[in-house]
Amino acid sequence: MWFRKTQTCLIFFLCPSTLNLKALSVSFLSKTDLDYRSQSDISPQSVRSLSECAAVCARKNGCVAFFFSLLDFLCQVEGRILLSFNGSGPGSWAYYEMRMKNVAVLKPVTMSSEHNPPYHRPYYAVDDNVAKIGYAVECACTTAQLAPWMLIDLQQDFDVNYITLINRLDELGERLRDVSINLGETAVSFPEVCGKFTGPAETAEVVHVTCERPARGRYVRILISNSLADSFLTLCEIKVFVSED
Repeated sequence: MWFRKTQTCLIFFLCPSTLNLKALSVSFLSKTDLDYRSQSDISPQSVRSLSECAAVCARKNGCVAFFFSLLDFLCQVEGRILLSFNGSGPGSWAYYEMRMKNVAVLKPVTMSSEHNPPYHRPYYAVDDNVAKIGYAVECACTTAQLAPWMLIDLQQDFDVNYITLINRLDELGERLRDVSINLGETAVSFPEVCGKFTGPAETAEVVHVTCERPARGRYVRILISNSLADSFLTLCEIKVFVSED
């Protein structure tokens, strides 16, 4: 099964004047490019409106996405975000994500190693496609090694707000763990810290790593930073988000 990422279908603006949020101006988009699902064993909270659900996320440190049910007026900002490929549809739930620009699309990518060329080329991490194919085909994947990494050249400096990692979709999702994301002005030094993902992830999980403050740099390095000598780094897509203005 193959998905082509398309434009989101709805823009929702969260303004401080209407929600009494101090020093806050955030936009969220309803995203329908993939079939996003919330973690089923997390209890959502009741809200009065979509605006209130957006406000809950906006006030929560590190929150860049949420689920909202218009049918039941339920809001979920906690738990994992997963992709589904069973074709059943999301039901009454809609997925919203902070409105920002992905500057990683089709940018140059290098990896510490390449597993089984050409099926796991670095290019697949930024090709703006998500393909559910066995053995993580058309996902970027390193060989088993100590501290595998991927490096994206954004081709100019950006202030990065958050980075999204889409894990492999078939199996072995738990391999994504102990991830550190740093930025730098050059391809050899990465002093700017965005954040970490401890994991382990689940298969088909969408992981948002939010920078504590905007991290500036041209090069983005995703590194598995544990001490295991047989770590794989497999990512079906990497998105690097910056403010649109």
